[in-house]
Amino acid sequence: MDFNRRKFLSGAASVAAVASLPLSIKNALAISPSGSSLSAVKHVVIFMQENRSFDHYFGNMKGVRGYGDKAPFVQVNGQPVFNQAGTLPFRLDTGATKAQCSYGLDHSWAGGHSAWNGGKYNNWVAAKGKNTMGYFTRSEIPFHYALADAFTVCDQYFCSVMGATNPNRLYAITGTIDPQGLGGGPIIDNTEPAAGFKWTTYPERLQAAGVSWKIYQKTSDNYDDNALAWFTSFKNATPGTPLYDRAMKSVPTITNNTVDDVIAAVKTDVLNGSLPQVSWVLAPEIASEHPDHAPAAGADMMSKLLSALTADPNVWASTVFIINYDENDGYFDHALPPSPPAGTPDEFVNGTPIGLGARVPMIVASPWSTGGNVCSQVFDHTSVLRFLEVWTGVQEPNISAWRRKICGDLTSTLDFTSTSLTVPAMPNTAAALVAANSQCSSSLPYPSAPTVQAMPIPESGSKPARALPYQPNATSYIEKSTGRFWIEMSNTGSQAVHYAIAPNNYRTDAPYHYDVSPNVPVKDYFSVQSYGAGKYDLSTYAPNGFLRRFVGDINAAGAIFEITSSYNFSLLGQAQLILTMVNNGTVPIVVTVKSNAYRFDGPWTYTVAPGGTVSDFWNTEWYTHNWYDFTATIDIDSLFLRRFAGHIELNAPSVTG
Repeated sequence: MDFNRRKFLSGAASVAAVASLPLSIKNALAISPSGSSLSAVKHVVIFMQENRSFDHYFGNMKGVRGYGDKAPFVQVNGQPVFNQAGTLPFRLDTGATKAQCSYGLDHSWAGGHSAWNGGKYNNWVAAKGKNTMGYFTRSEIPFHYALADAFTVCDQYFCSVMGATNPNRLYAITGTIDPQGLGGGPIIDNTEPAAGFKWTTYPERLQAAGVSWKIYQKTSDNYDDNALAWFTSFKNATPGTPLYDRAMKSVPTITNNTVDDVIAAVKTDVLNGSLPQVSWVLAPEIASEHPDHAPAAGADMMSKLLSALTADPNVWASTVFIINYDENDGYFDHALPPSPPAGTPDEFVNGTPIGLGARVPMIVASPWSTGGNVCSQVFDHTSVLRFLEVWTGVQEPNISAWRRKICGDLTSTLDFTSTSLTVPAMPNTAAALVAANSQCSSSLPYPSAPTVQAMPIPESGSKPARALPYQPNATSYIEKSTGRFWIEMSNTGSQAVHYAIAPNNYRTDAPYHYDVSPNVPVKDYFSVQSYGAGKYDLSTYAPNGFLRRFVGDINAAGAIFEITSSYNFSLLGQAQLILTMVNNGTVPIVVTVKSNAYRFDGPWTYTVAPGGTVSDFWNTEWYTHNWYDFTATIDIDSLFLRRFAGHIELNAPSVTG
């Protein structure tokens, strides 16, 4: 017999700012780390919550790639991705509506892929309804914002599957949904076979390697979020065996409150020196944050869990606490997810890509991740397993080669060389929970999309940024004889970069996806003569705000001109963006370069002689923490345009832009 879980279950801060924090965060920030390398980590605690997207929670936060994104994906209709069929993101106002208990939306495999729409990312409202565009601000979810301000938030963390809880949690604890069907898969929904799945889980590998681990839960009240319980090996485990005692057993009942019992069990192990090396903590349904359950309830459990982990300073000094979310429910997120090129092994089910899914919130709290940093490296749920791999040495062979190539291992979220203290002020979670419960039991209406639409105005300001292992660049050239426009993508970083090239006009294709390894350029062509009678308008996207836009006509005067980007580092080690202008024609061409963001000087004009080349550079570090955004046009062709936006990576911490 099979059943469906959802149907079955239904800089230093001021003293004043520090004083206003909940004790849990104050304690965590006050404790120094136990060492200066990954070997200093003794405990990893994973707390995976339910069904929230990144923009839905953190799109309005300063310094992250949210509603203030300067280079968002543009849909085939020319509108930025934020405009979904005429509906813009709107605030879920807790003062006027039951926003804390907003209801859940479609988050099925079919619904997720419908919103994705072959990669066009333009069908969210049709697939999910207008409430997909709802989001919270700091005033609605203050603890979540405070946690992100105190530790490291990841703004390129994607769920693993465009789908529901079960397949995403399977990726989180086994690295796969068994796309080849060798152990009961592929699993693309919340159906659980009575006999159980038969492939090996990561906790079993930890057990075999002698690494201690445990699931903290109440089995009668865990919202069926213990993915291990879906496997034959755990279903058949008996009391007294490691698999049963560590994964299928409830924490002791001390109160009549599941949250308090789970927290008490964690705290007892912390104080007794028996906290395992790897722990997974499961919330009860009421505190899971799954719509229509209040974010405030999840925040209260997070605060209590952080208090438990800091009860012994020596334990916290060697602990990494990971807070993430299994999937986005049906809530919109604007960041175009990386998608595997056609034919990528273990990444398709019946010809449809498994993921990556939408971004979800992710915070890494530890003594090595204080300071309110943002990490913009691409991650998914398998990244947590890969962090455990690096730390424990226990490998998870279920993770596909493509995910290993594109997604990082979370080590970039930690800084073992120094710590910093950037502490936001926030109210107590207990009071916020009382207010949320009152709101949800009131006669207030549920939120709905407003009649008058306006883009959100996100918080102003930036955040410190963790170093990234990429350095993308893209250049172009015309092959007039074949009617082709070529784009070459490169990467001088240390990890592969995922690119997407999307048409803005003249054709309606979905984006094309490419994986570019370090120092191995990839190029592709577009038959612009066939599709646009020579006209083209193409955007090339990569992580951390990288954008190149190419607009023109291979039959127009500007076809004999090109401008390309490159990077250089001065004798003083300062990063420079170089633009090289080449005129292959017979008349002089006047080029105008203007800044779209980050700096307010210019514009700059250049005259390029027939057959000539002109180059100029901009010291990006002087003005803008190595961020840049320029547009170049020419006088002889009004259609010709090139845009260059992104960040020059120095393999060092920076500032968000």
